[in-house]
Amino acid sequence: MLPIFRSTMSKSVPKSIRSAACLIIGDEVLNGKILDTNSHEFAKVCFNRLSIPLRKTIVCGDDTEDIIRSIKVLRQEGYDLLVTSGGIGPTHDDITYEAIATAYDLKCEIDSSVKDRMQQLRNDYISTLSAQQADAFYRMATIPQATEKISVEKIYCDDSLWVPIVGIDEQVYILPGVPQLFKKLLDYLADHIKGRLESNIQHRFFIRTDTKESELAPFLSQLQGRCNSEFGINAVKLGSYPHFNWNMNTISVIGDSNIAQDRLKLIVKEIISSIGGAAHEISQEEEDRLTTSDPN
Repeated sequence: MLPIFRSTMSKSVPKSIRSAACLIIGDEVLNGKILDTNSHEFAKVCFNRLSIPLRKTIVCGDDTEDIIRSIKVLRQEGYDLLVTSGGIGPTHDDITYEAIATAYDLKCEIDSSVKDRMQQLRNDYISTLSAQQADAFYRMATIPQATEKISVEKIYCDDSLWVPIVGIDEQVYILPGVPQLFKKLLDYLADHIKGRLESNIQHRFFIRTDTKESELAPFLSQLQGRCNSEFGINAVKLGSYPHFNWNMNTISVIGDSNIAQDRLKLIVKEIISSIGGAAHEISQEEEDRLTTSDPN
C-alpha cells in the first residue's frame, strides 16, 4: 500500500485561504496549439467548491524568468492559494519545478520518495528505457526541497498515481498540465485544503433578456453605483454577457454571504422590471447551456 499523503514539514497553525490565483505555463497555450481549459476548471472549483474568489490568472511561456516573475507577482499581490498548471514533464522545456524553486530560493533535487514511488508503479516501463531516457523520466521526480523556513509537501491523490501535487510554503501548488490529470489532482487538493478555507459563500443569480447590451448599459451602470454605495465596493457585482448565437444577453448578480439573499432577490426583481426584452430569471444550468451550446 502506497501512502496517500506525505509532508516533509508540518506547521502548528496552517495558513488561512481567502483568495486564489492561477498560473498557466506553456508555450503551447500562447501559440494556440492547445486550448487552456485548466484555468476554467480552477475557476469553477474556486466558486462552486471552495467559495473563495479567483482574483487573477496569468499565462506565461516555458521561460524560467517569466515563471519566476509571474510567481513573484502573484505572491506580492497577496493571494493565499496559487495553483500552477504545466511544465513538469521529462523534456528540456519542462522547467516549472526548477523555476519555482528558484523563486523561493530552494534547491531542486531528485526526491527519493517520489523516485521510489515512480519505480514501484512504472517499473515495467522504466526497465525498457536507456540510461539517458531514464534520467529524463526522473526529471519529473526532481522537485523543490524544503528548508527550515520553507515547507514542501508531496500530496498524492491515490495509490495508482506516482505524480504528487507539490506544495510550497502552503501557498503554491504545482500541478501537471494534462487536463484530465489536472482535474483529478485539483479535486483532491480541494479536499486537502478545506480545513484552511475562510470561505465567503457567494450567491449568484442570472437574468435573460432580449434587450441589447448597449441599451442595458446606462441602467446597469447606475444600479452598480447604488450597490457600491449601499453594500461597499465589490460586495455586489453586476455583469452583462452577450450570447450572439442566441441573439440575447444575460445579466449576473453576484453577492457575498454578508448580504441577505432576500436583498439580492430584490435587485434581481428591479432588473427584470426595468430592462424589458422579455426579461426573466434563469438558473446557473441554463446560463451554462447558453454559454457552451449553439442553438443550431
